[in-house]
Amino acid sequence: MIKNFVKHFLGSIRCHLNGIECSRGGVYIGKNVRVVNGKNVTLGKNVSIRPDCDLFAGTKMFIGDYCDLGTRNRFTGNIIIENSVLIGPDNYIASVDHCYEDISKPVMNQGVYSPHNNGHQELRIGEGSWIGTHVSIVGDVHIGKHCVIAANTVVTRDVPDYCVVAGVPARMIKKYNIETKEWEKLK
Repeated sequence: MIKNFVKHFLGSIRCHLNGIECSRGGVYIGKNVRVVNGKNVTLGKNVSIRPDCDLFAGTKMFIGDYCDLGTRNRFTGNIIIENSVLIGPDNYIASVDHCYEDISKPVMNQGVYSPHNNGHQELRIGEGSWIGTHVSIVGDVHIGKHCVIAANTVVTRDVPDYCVVAGVPARMIKKYNIETKEWEKLK
């Protein structure tokens, strides 16, 4: 009980020091979490951000209630993570990508842009979803609710509700059938 109190107390201090809005309590922010544009970050209640994560907020970054973000994740741009999302370790989740058009400049000096391949203004991960490990989600992707993104998957297109996706690029391998109440493999 004391350990949880200390974790949450330190979490509120880390929120305050980084300008993050987290007034609903129960927030844990691990060691070596790096935050850029903290004033644009809002955390729900009982959020855990494990050690060594990077939060590079665009104009808005929202992490909903009861989310758990694993170690060594990088979040960049305009991102909305809905309630009860579990994100494993070592992922790259970004609503932006590097510019590379000007061959007279190194890519690292060209800045970033927001690819709008899906017609959204932000990257969104739906309620109750689970993102495995070593996943890359790039662009204005919307992942539906209660989805599973398998380990080592690259997602650049929207994923509908109640789906399991895997691969490079991501493809649906299962979908939940609401009528039969079963997960069905897709061909």
